Amino acid sequence: MDKKPFFSLIIFSFAFLGMFLFNSVLAADITFSQDTTVELNDVNFTIVGGSNVDQVATSGGTITILISAGQRLIFESPDRKSLTNNSSIDWSCSSTKSSITVEFPTTATQKTVTITPGSTCGSGTSGGGGGPSGGGGGGAAPASTPAPTPTSIPVSKSTPVSRGFVSLTGLSLKEGDVISAAGSSDPDIYIVNTWGYKRLFLNPVIFNFYGHLGGFSKVKNTVSSTRDTLVTSGLFRNCETNDQKVYGVESTGEDTGMLHWVNTTGDQAVADDPDFFKKVFCINTSEFNWYPKGAAYTSVNQIPSYIRTGAMSGPATSSVSSKVKVASTVDWLNIRESASTSAKIISKALPGEEYEFSAKNSGWYSLKKNGVLWGWASGDYLTEL
Repeated sequence: MDKKPFFSLIIFSFAFLGMFLFNSVLAADITFSQDTTVELNDVNFTIVGGSNVDQVATSGGTITILISAGQRLIFESPDRKSLTNNSSIDWSCSSTKSSITVEFPTTATQKTVTITPGSTCGSGTSGGGGGPSGGGGGGAAPASTPAPTPTSIPVSKSTPVSRGFVSLTGLSLKEGDVISAAGSSDPDIYIVNTWGYKRLFLNPVIFNFYGHLGGFSKVKNTVSSTRDTLVTSGLFRNCETNDQKVYGVESTGEDTGMLHWVNTTGDQAVADDPDFFKKVFCINTSEFNWYPKGAAYTSVNQIPSYIRTGAMSGPATSSVSSKVKVASTVDWLNIRESASTSAKIISKALPGEEYEFSAKNSGWYSLKKNGVLWGWASGDYLTEL
């Protein structure tokens, strides 16, 4: 028996059918004159009227779109399903629906976009796709596990726009490019997303988890000014397993790091950092399992900026490598899992004891004991040496 080609041709007359269900491939250069219902795994989705693409195909739980420059398709889920895709296109989720708009600049070539709806998303969240590429920007909101409501202090964060970023095209780059400013003071390798953020490959082992990127020979050399226009992000999501949790990475050494679940609501994350979901990069399971896991962050403002050397800077965070001494006026000093008085107490430090610290965050110190990260202590009872 001949196999049925994936893009077989079935022409529908929209004028007569109006709203309908389909599970196959539509004709080339389709214009959806009105809202059209699509069924994926017994769940209804909507292609919004006015959408125009070359081809649309459904298969099981996915919808594949072939789209050319200048075309546009809006795909919605009345059931508020996450709209993960292979092209790192941002999607949104409100209290009534989730939605994604697929379109590309007039300079772009024809592209194939596959959307794989997932679990129900939380309102006020947004995300993107990426798959296991380690490049796609945008993620989904953290899982809807109830999280403490942090008392956060708004802070000024560096953004691509504040550094003069307009578009990747203006930098002669495109989504998913792997770049390095070889010969500069920072020859490390990064991958970029469409929002003007980049992620660092902390370790050569991690880079090798993404063989489809072509290895070191495919890294695009760029000047340091181009690299520095893009803001480094350390927010990750395991898109290979469609894990909805977002993790922040803490650099613990030149080539090492630790992941911390960002246990806060989507609404609170965006309130603390409007670009939060634009910073989320997809990683694969190999990289996710490579990192040790630390205590959860309960606020976006606890996430240090992500750089390879372990010198972390960020919201009220200083790049440090020094010592502190516990005040003699206290009976003991609580050591906590994270930089908050609501965080779990994991140990105690005694008056007069001295410790190295690796980072400062809003008046808290990340202490080391015997060269190993220990926990966070309030700076109210510490003196820098």
